[in-house]
Amino acid sequence: MTMRALHAWAIASLVVLATSALPQNTAQAAQALLSAEVPAAKWKAVRLKNLPKDTAISIRVETTGPIDVILVHRDELSRFPAAVNPEFQGSADRKLSFSVAVARSGDYFVILDNRQHAQARQVRILIRAERGKKPDGGPPSGNGGNKKETEI
Repeated sequence: MTMRALHAWAIASLVVLATSALPQNTAQAAQALLSAEVPAAKWKAVRLKNLPKDTAISIRVETTGPIDVILVHRDELSRFPAAVNPEFQGSADRKLSFSVAVARSGDYFVILDNRQHAQARQVRILIRAERGKKPDGGPPSGNGGNKKETEI
């Protein structure tokens, strides 16, 4: 599926987290909750736009049945569904949660892959992107117990 076809096909499931406007010096977060149906033998993608390097991404997926969840940089999406080099790849039977720090800046995509299944899946996905303080140029700092997250 070409990038143009992906945008036309999955427009209803496209969500954008714009964290590039967040101040550089403070821990800031953006959060989105999406509900979608992924048809049998199809896949949909959710775009995370303009993520700075080292942004911490937390993703929680709830689904009505097995589905594969793959996080890739924009460069990898152009190769999908052929083999990709994902930031994360896992299978959700009913629930799946994971966190990663992105290795490079740019757009990322969470792929909800139902190509191996004969039934549609209802999916709820909570996505949280947080850029932490980097006073010494190191990785983002912890949240010091101030993390807020919506349960789904």
